[in-house]
Amino acid sequence: MSIWIVLAVVVLAVAAALAVLLPRLNTRRLQQRFGPEYDRTVWAHGGRTREAEQELAGRLRQARQLALTRLPQRRAEEVGSRLTALQELFVDDPARSLEEAVALLDGTLEEIGFPAGDRLAVLSVDHAALVPGYRSARQVLERSRSERVGTEELRTALLAVRDLCLEVARCGGDDGQKRSARAAKSTGALHHSGPRHATR
Repeated sequence: MSIWIVLAVVVLAVAAALAVLLPRLNTRRLQQRFGPEYDRTVWAHGGRTREAEQELAGRLRQARQLALTRLPQRRAEEVGSRLTALQELFVDDPARSLEEAVALLDGTLEEIGFPAGDRLAVLSVDHAALVPGYRSARQVLERSRSERVGTEELRTALLAVRDLCLEVARCGGDDGQKRSARAAKSTGALHHSGPRHATR
C-alpha cells in the first residue's frame, strides 16, 4: 500500500514539474524562433505573454498550412539583378528606388504564395530577424510619399527591403552562397557611393 502512495506522490510531483517546465520550454522555443518579434508581440498584447504566445503559435500553424512555391534559380537571379539595378538607381532617386524595391519584394512574395492580408505575420515565422527592418522600411516609404525624408533613412530602408527580398528569393533558388556574396558586394557599393541629393 505504501508503494502505491509513493508512486502517486512521484506522479504528482512529475506532473507539477511538467506543468512548470513545459510552458517555459515553449516560451524559449518561441523566443528563439521569432527573436525580436516575440518581444514586439508581447508588447502589442499589453505584456500578456500567454496571449502573445497564442498568436505566435497561430502564425506557426498558418505557415505550415501554406503551399509556398520555390522560385526557380533563374527567377531568383532575376530578382537579385533587379535589386542591384535599384541600388544603382538610388544614387539619382532614393525615394523611387525604395518604392520599386518594395514593389519587387511584394511581387516576389505573391509569386511564392505568401498571403497578402497577413504577410508580415507569416514572414516572421521563417524570416523573423529581417521583419523589423522591413516593417520600418514600409513606414519610411509611406512618409516619403508625403514629406521629405533624409537620404540616410531611405538608404537604411532600402537595405532592409533588399536583405529580405534576397533571403526570400534565396530560399526558392539554388546557389545561395553566390547570391549572398553578391549582396555583400552590393552593400559595400551602396554604402560607398554617396547620393547626389541629400533629401528627396
